[in-house]
Amino acid sequence: MRQITTWDEFPIVEYIPGVYRQTVSGEKSMMTRIVYRGGVVIPEHTHEAEQIMLVEQGRLWAKVGDEEAEVSPGSLLVIPSNWIHAFRQLGDDDVVFYECFAPIRLEYLVGFKGPDPSLTMIKEGLQGSPGSLLW
Repeated sequence: MRQITTWDEFPIVEYIPGVYRQTVSGEKSMMTRIVYRGGVVIPEHTHEAEQIMLVEQGRLWAKVGDEEAEVSPGSLLVIPSNWIHAFRQLGDDDVVFYECFAPIRLEYLVGFKGPDPSLTMIKEGLQGSPGSLLW
């Protein structure tokens, strides 16, 4: 990978239905470009990596810890390590946002062969098991 590049050089992965992800990673941090399409709901979950999000397009309901809000273009979300957070797409327009993670999330790297905890969480939530959706 070149050091100066564009998103066009990175594959788009639909890692759960309606959620499309592109990922670029350095040694200690990573950035993703995410698109939600078709009424995406991400149930409450946590992960070790700190996360900072910047919403570029569309509207989301977001929960970070005990705080809940509707977010839209220009909104920033700061999610500390292991904090509970959740999202729900609002409206029919695609939602586009960028996320930075530190440390990197190996399961987000294209071609990584290990488990993807976020995928497991989503599948459990959609099936109504212990990680069931709140809405």
